[in-house]
Order: sequence, then structure tokens, then C-alpha cells
Amino acid sequence: MEFLELIKGVALEPTDNSLRIDLKDANLRGADLRGADLRGADLRGADLSDANLHGALLNGADLSRAYLRCADLSDANLSDANLMGTYLSRTDLSRANLGGANLSNANLIGSRVESTQFADNLGISEDVKHDLNRRGAIFEESPSLRSGMLACS
Repeated sequence: MEFLELIKGVALEPTDNSLRIDLKDANLRGADLRGADLRGADLRGADLSDANLHGALLNGADLSRAYLRCADLSDANLSDANLMGTYLSRTDLSRANLGGANLSNANLIGSRVESTQFADNLGISEDVKHDLNRRGAIFEESPSLRSGMLACS
């Protein structure tokens, strides 16, 4: 797909804030974006239903209100991503990293979460956490809790 070649051709350093991929409200339904580097991308409201994002780098990306029904996000890195209000129903999140992601009002109904890593997420109630854990998700405690010490700010 030409779009994937375009994204792969844009080499951004993680600290380079001068360039940001803007795909807000884009129609990427069914796109093959395996392994794409979309760190920090603006994907607000984008339609990524049925898209293949296996192994994609989406660290710090804004996917708020995006539509990812039946998308493949297995092995993807979504750490610190904004998934507020994102539709993730029936999405494959197996082995994905969602550490620090904002999941407020995200729809995770029917999503695959085997070995998916969660940590320090906003918007996950204890009931949802219990359900995700039952389905195979991994919840890591924050470092201060693991050591038995409280973090001071």
C-alpha cells in the first residue's frame, strides 16, 4: 500500500516535536499498517476498522474517538497513547503494550487482551480491570507500589 510506504519514509525521532503525522478523521479502513511508525501521530476520529496495525509503534499517539472495530493491534506499542472514547470492540490487542494509555470511555467489549500489558491507565474501573484480567490481560503495579514504598511528589 502506498500509504504505508509514505509513513515508513518519514523518519521521525521520538523527541522531534516539529513534525507530527496528521491523520485526523482519516479513512484508513482495512489499511495494511503492519509495523508502521506512528509515534505521536494525530489519529483523532480516524476510521481504522479492520486495519492491520500488527507491531505498529503508536507510542504517544492520539487515537481519541477513533474507530478500531476488528482491527489487529497485536504486538503494537500503545504506551502513553490517548485512547479516550476509542471504539476497540472486537479488536485484537494481544501482547500489546498499553502502559500509561488513557482508556477513559474506551469500548473494549469483545477485544482480545491475552498477554496485553496495562499499567498506570486512566479510565479503567476495578470492574473492567477484573474483567480484562480474567480474559488474560496483565496489570503491572507502579514501581512505587512494587517496592512497598509510597511515591512522594
